[in-house]
Amino acid sequence: MTSNCSHLTEVQQALISGQWPQAVTPELRAHATACNRCTQEILITQHLSAAKASAIAAAENEAPAAAPQLLWWRAQLRRRNAALAQAARPIAAAQIFAIAITAAAAIGLIATHWDFILSHTARASASSVSFSSFTALVGNWSLAPLILAITLVATLGGVALYLSTDRQ
Repeated sequence: MTSNCSHLTEVQQALISGQWPQAVTPELRAHATACNRCTQEILITQHLSAAKASAIAAAENEAPAAAPQLLWWRAQLRRRNAALAQAARPIAAAQIFAIAITAAAAIGLIATHWDFILSHTARASASSVSFSSFTALVGNWSLAPLILAITLVATLGGVALYLSTDRQ
């Protein structure tokens, strides 16, 4: 009973190749039953091989049940996110367009009436008279702000409707 056996490598090769005990010589089998080191090697290798085979079998039995459900859920999540992103693009474009048109209209309105705004501010501060009623606004600026507001709302509504429809 030695710790190093001269036949240990032969036994290991037979175990690794899967030839133990059928394809080995009867002398090697007789030696393995008599040698403590070879017997331990055979028992440990067979035990680890059996544990590996059972773990692989258990993984194969569990994997197909969970994998398709997980793949389906991920596909549904991707499809939903893509649909949300596609639906949000026209709305975002309409919002940007509306902000740009509103800013352009406000700048244009202020630019065309800049002299009146300055003179009105100077007159209002000098006389302490407030022009906060709608009739004062219509009287001073005519109907330009009202017409501009109605036109802006109608235009932006049409643009938003156009951008939100599917053009496939």
